[in-house]
Amino acid sequence: MMHLKSYIIGILAFWALTANAQTEQNKQTLDLFCGVGFSYSDTNWHRLFDVLLELTPGFKWNMGHDWQVAGQVLIPVVNDYGDRYRRVRPNMAVLSKQLHLWDSQHFKLSGGLFSQERYGFDLKWMFPATKWLAFDAQVGYTGYLSMADGYNCERLKRVTFLGGVNVFLSKWNTEFRAHGGKYIYSDYAFVGEVMRHYKYCTVGLYGQLQEKSSRYGKNSHTNGGFKFVWMLPPYKKSKKSIRIRPATNFRHVYNVHSDQYWVKQYKTDPEENEREGNFNPNEVRWGANTIGIGGDYGQAK
Repeated sequence: MMHLKSYIIGILAFWALTANAQTEQNKQTLDLFCGVGFSYSDTNWHRLFDVLLELTPGFKWNMGHDWQVAGQVLIPVVNDYGDRYRRVRPNMAVLSKQLHLWDSQHFKLSGGLFSQERYGFDLKWMFPATKWLAFDAQVGYTGYLSMADGYNCERLKRVTFLGGVNVFLSKWNTEFRAHGGKYIYSDYAFVGEVMRHYKYCTVGLYGQLQEKSSRYGKNSHTNGGFKFVWMLPPYKKSKKSIRIRPATNFRHVYNVHSDQYWVKQYKTDPEENEREGNFNPNEVRWGANTIGIGGDYGQAK
């Protein structure tokens, strides 16, 4: 318990030392939103699919100067996945700060409770080298924290890291991504993706090559599937200080081989998705963010 208290004190101290006074150009806004999480699997012999349907209410408090506090709760509606998913439980509680240096180096530091029942610190980096080429990386230092079945917290001990390259062909609104690294269950993997961006939707195919070490040696296998991200209306954001809306997007990923301990990575934002990336799409205009969908995201082509 002491390590968790020290962690919380460190987060608050970092915020106090680096926060700046608010100005008119950095008006605070509060977004209240709700989405839907949908999962299914065909591993049960007694019925065709096991289904997990959850409401995902959350909030984002943008405090100005690229500071943000975000949170999210999971509320089960339909649950065939067992007792672990039967309770209302927090999914995220994150303090984050973005830095945009030299108009090309973008950083995002986050601390708090992340998805996948992880808590800790996370640092993301992106470098759009050209209009068609970008590099990015992510490193995290996390521990296990679950409130699904009582309170279970382990110390910070897991280091994860990812890095890769992105190629965007604007003529066809098509993006290629290649990333590799160490994921949260200590497996190493390489992931290749190709995505086609449309006005309100992104669809893609991906393939994975994974390797995990254990007491019995190294275990390797491949996986693949498809994913889509559908941006939800309203597409033009209100300028009000308090905004109540649906979640910005609905995303779905299909795996040929379902395994909850392979190639899993946490998210640090309740609305994080493959289309917009990890940063504010208004400030990192690269890839699909150059297409835009109106309002805060620019004019659609």
